[in-house]
Amino acid sequence: MHHHEHNVVIDSYSDTNGTSTKDNIFTERNVSFTSDTNNIFNLQQCGLNLFFPQEVVATPAVESAATVSYDVTVKGLWAGQFVFPKGTQLISSVTSVSLNSPLPLDKPVTVQLMHCASITDQSQSKYLSFVVSHSSQPPFKFDLLPGGEFLARSKYGTIQLKEFSLIAIVLVVSATAAVAAAIGYQFSQVPLLRCQGLIYYKRGSDIMKMNFAALNDLPHNNAIIKFKKESYKKFGEEEWNFPFLMRKESQLELDFSQDKPIGWTVQPLAEPSIIHERDVRAYTESNTSSDLPPYISVLLQAAEEAAEWLQYRITVNGINVGDKDSIAIVIRKSKNDCTPFLPALEPAPASTASEKSNEASEVFREKVFALSSIIGSGTSTIFDRISDEFLSAGLISHSILDDITTVLSYSNYQRGSRLIRELHKRLQTIDAPNDNLIAVCDILTRQEDEQLVQIGEDMKKNAPHAV
Repeated sequence: MHHHEHNVVIDSYSDTNGTSTKDNIFTERNVSFTSDTNNIFNLQQCGLNLFFPQEVVATPAVESAATVSYDVTVKGLWAGQFVFPKGTQLISSVTSVSLNSPLPLDKPVTVQLMHCASITDQSQSKYLSFVVSHSSQPPFKFDLLPGGEFLARSKYGTIQLKEFSLIAIVLVVSATAAVAAAIGYQFSQVPLLRCQGLIYYKRGSDIMKMNFAALNDLPHNNAIIKFKKESYKKFGEEEWNFPFLMRKESQLELDFSQDKPIGWTVQPLAEPSIIHERDVRAYTESNTSSDLPPYISVLLQAAEEAAEWLQYRITVNGINVGDKDSIAIVIRKSKNDCTPFLPALEPAPASTASEKSNEASEVFREKVFALSSIIGSGTSTIFDRISDEFLSAGLISHSILDDITTVLSYSNYQRGSRLIRELHKRLQTIDAPNDNLIAVCDILTRQEDEQLVQIGEDMKKNAPHAV
């Protein structure tokens, strides 16, 4: 395959006619290829795959196919001035694809795009459609694009295109609802939407806040969180996240158990503690003035007579997790976490040390989500092996590991997520973060799982070099 590429991130979108919008481009990739061979490209941050077949563009007879090079530019756009067809909602990234060929395409290009609808039965695929916008300036008006294929149990939609523009996938609800009713389908056949629950903790001067946020589960979330990181700092440190399903037009609610340890306050900052699916959707479509997704803040406070540890369950109702209709968030915090900061007795480290520390923990932070997913996926064997190695290398303490493994309500994913976040916390606070980061990389590159090996190699490459 003959192609070379580079990635850039810029912050305004210009289409081929040179019009510019204030919509944010959170990722962009430029790739060159020759059409004497099949070419496959992807933009992982958007879940976009493109397949260009051999001789996709007719080559003038005088030139050999290999000598003509084409440039493809793919961008992930953070919606803003986008108008989707009435009765639909956005369930994918909005992507822009452009090819610099003056000649028309001879063969269609296969486009695959990830969406967040959970299609369990093929009959539900009728609720999904690709949309396209050919507008040359904002607002970009999208129209339904027939011909897409959406398979049950697949997160991708596939379509073949001969011309490029802005592409996305929507859930078509109101129009098909009437049709569905007419042919006897239940309205509840509308696919559930895959979402992500994010749990953050933020420590104040004499309180701690837990922030619970909900987003549609789309591949661009990590890029958006990075893109809007100044706003997301308001949430504090992310401790773990979990996938769940939400019904369209429903709401989730936090349920606080009455059984609180003596001296502890655990209460939502606003009542009722509800997040509506329509607000999750508005964030995906950027139809909101906030840079943050919908969230619920919970106050944690310890009085003097409080028990040393708070272990407390908050149930999230109104969602689907596996075959259950709720999930428990287990808060486990010590009194120390929630009492006022004590003045530091030691002098602050020299700025170079703290900068290096930030650099190493930043390299690791970018992989937190991926590592949590892999180590927490499927069986517990990966978790057991990795946690043993982290323990032997002194990267994690016995007490923290015991703490993680004794919470019976944790799913494998929650255990993996917590392990990785504890490691990240350590990298932010120790004196030699780089040595520790290299030790983590060495452990990862010894694993059988190819993804872990790849992450280990990537981090080693990006680790700050010792001075």
